[in-house]
Amino acid sequence: MLQIYFWPNVILHLDGDAFFSSVFQAVNPNLKGKPVVTGSERGLATAVSYEARKYGVKRGMLTWQIKKICPQCVILESDYELYSLFSHKMFGILRTFTPTVEEYSVDEAFADIKGLRRPLSMSYLEIAQAIKNKVESSLGISISVGVSITKSLAKLASSHQKPSGLTVIDGRNIEELLAQTKIQDVWGIGPNTTAYLEKFNVKTALDFVLKSENFIQSNLSKPFYEIWKELRGEKIYELDTRGKQSYKGITRSQTFTPSTNSKDLLWARLSIHIEEAFTQARKFHYLVGKISPFLKTQNFEYHTSEIKLKEKVAYPYLIRKKLREAFDLIYKKGVVYRSTGCTISGFQEDNLSQMTLFDKDQKLEEKIKKIYPLFEKKKIDFGSMLFDKQRSEKIKHKPRLNLPILELMQ
Repeated sequence: MLQIYFWPNVILHLDGDAFFSSVFQAVNPNLKGKPVVTGSERGLATAVSYEARKYGVKRGMLTWQIKKICPQCVILESDYELYSLFSHKMFGILRTFTPTVEEYSVDEAFADIKGLRRPLSMSYLEIAQAIKNKVESSLGISISVGVSITKSLAKLASSHQKPSGLTVIDGRNIEELLAQTKIQDVWGIGPNTTAYLEKFNVKTALDFVLKSENFIQSNLSKPFYEIWKELRGEKIYELDTRGKQSYKGITRSQTFTPSTNSKDLLWARLSIHIEEAFTQARKFHYLVGKISPFLKTQNFEYHTSEIKLKEKVAYPYLIRKKLREAFDLIYKKGVVYRSTGCTISGFQEDNLSQMTLFDKDQKLEEKIKKIYPLFEKKKIDFGSMLFDKQRSEKIKHKPRLNLPILELMQ
């Protein structure tokens, strides 16, 4: 029997449930409850929603196979920028409870919550529940949370009741969790090691930890000895809190046919990319501090510029003159271009921003806030679209040459 102090350490593991597909369901409410798969650009499933799993759809399955067994399945192209934005928000929420956070992957994190019961006036179960509630209500996705005394045990706990599970295992109750865990489900133990251990009648995590230290050291390498210790409640793996910079920027671009030297056409296309990038940033309440428009030539050379803002903005109309100047700087007469694009970065949460000192700018921004939702919902058209996105055919009418925003405000 394992005799372990109640809470020698308190490690929380947060794991997004079917994260990539769940993100799409969050931003597209009409997908809620429907079977969703991502990875159409690769021709195979990279993420599978729980609804799709009920039909037998599995990760790595080819799209034609998916359509055969689940014709109603929605198969989408991956959007790694969108995933990263959700990840950034999710980890940000976790850090409002504790600064000691390890971003293990785009949809997983570990956090040390020991010592927070008194300042938060909550039990560890209540802290975990509060984190779970805040992430799910804020982002509209499902997560599973596990709390235990080591990273390995916390990760097992988060997997115990998926999806949307919450499992707290203190030092006195780890044997029950280990007995219910198959050896192949232990973090760090792959199929080859599983097959090897089964030769010694090791079928569960509890079977593994009850093996003697001499057996583990004689038959397995150091990493598995460390796992053995972790599962027995001895903290071996420390949290890596250096961070992975999960999100850096948003890029929007498009290649068009035929290539062109038309300054008006290139500016109109670039304007659309700027709008789309800013729209994405506003969904997550980000202000933008840096904009990098670019043009790509037929020879695959990039002409680019960079705008750094002292005051971050949410709407490109507020910096329309700077954007036009940047475009004029990178456009070269006589050069034929095959694509336009824009990257925005230097983000800041808009609730951290200060109001502008100039009343005129305040009034303009308030007007923009009222107009933009209509644009985002496609209820108004600013008239700069030169190509049909599906057919890439040129629209016959002459485009407006201003940034596709708000002549209403002038």
